Amino acid sequence: MYYFKNFIASAVLVTTLFAGQALESAKIRIKDKEWGEAEKYLLEALNHPKDKWEAAFHLGDKIYPRQQDWSSVKKYMDIARTAPSNLKIRPTRNDRKISMEQAVTASITKSYNLIYYKASGFLALLNRAASTEQRDALVDQAIQASLDAKELDPSQPGSYALAALYSSVKGDKENTIKYLDMGLSLEDIPEDTKIALLVSAGQSVVRLGEFDKGLDYYEQALAMNPNEPTALKSLGALYLAQDNFDAALKNLDLAIEKTDEDKELVDLFFNRGLVYLKMDNFEEAEYNFEEAYFLAPDDVEALLGLAKALEQAERWRKSRNYYMELIDKNPNDPQYYYGVYRTYFGEGRLEDAQEYLNKATALRNSN
Repeated sequence: MYYFKNFIASAVLVTTLFAGQALESAKIRIKDKEWGEAEKYLLEALNHPKDKWEAAFHLGDKIYPRQQDWSSVKKYMDIARTAPSNLKIRPTRNDRKISMEQAVTASITKSYNLIYYKASGFLALLNRAASTEQRDALVDQAIQASLDAKELDPSQPGSYALAALYSSVKGDKENTIKYLDMGLSLEDIPEDTKIALLVSAGQSVVRLGEFDKGLDYYEQALAMNPNEPTALKSLGALYLAQDNFDAALKNLDLAIEKTDEDKELVDLFFNRGLVYLKMDNFEEAEYNFEEAYFLAPDDVEALLGLAKALEQAERWRKSRNYYMELIDKNPNDPQYYYGVYRTYFGEGRLEDAQEYLNKATALRNSN
């Protein structure tokens, strides 16, 4: 019996020693960026009664983020969070020791930001999608990335807003509302963040044609800060879509007054130009589009708005100059050639008009 007990004690000691060696071996592999070997030793170290929490942390912090295996990141961070409150670790060799809870919180935030920025990046990709099928596939990937961020850290409101936004692009009203409600129901959201959530919520539901619900979200945001430029801009755009020109101008004027950032001003002047264009006030439309173009000379939408405003005012030559500038920027877009055609036709220069009509038609048929 004595020898049997001694054997058991020796076995436990050997297991403990080897498990401790596993964590140290993993740290060496992490230092050398041998991630596959590091993963193997960290998984082995999970069996060590004292090393399991640190092993779990390194799996969730260094191994699985590189594989974009976010469910495993969450799994091992949840294990790390069960560590004793007095346990301290160095997240990397060069860090000072901090509590496990601090290390886990910082690591999850880092991983969350990686997913969030990836999800946000799909907005630019959608604008460059070559086909409807490609666009649909990108929307599905964007929704999944947003949900990955939400699952990793359910306390962060941004992932809910993105999931709702992409669901609205997809035309999925049910999930759009679901994710908006989930995000807005989070507790202890800072006021600025809550306003941004409400504005994003309004934009998402307006995209689905839910104007009354969008109006409600914008009004909630403005009740918190009556001078919030993005809420004013979004409300102005909503009224523009409803042809309520006076209300649109009131909100856009106030937003311009309260905004100092050039990027925001470009959108505001452009939207105000659209209002005046719809009102057939071509002089004011031209002024606003010129302001937008002055602030962002590479903004083709501002330039196109300016060309259209001048065209509708029958200022053929000046309009044509801007259409020509658009052709220089993108010689493969037929709408710019149609614009030049219309300005020549308006002047009665039919031969020149026919030349650009032929170019526009050829481009359209080749696309």
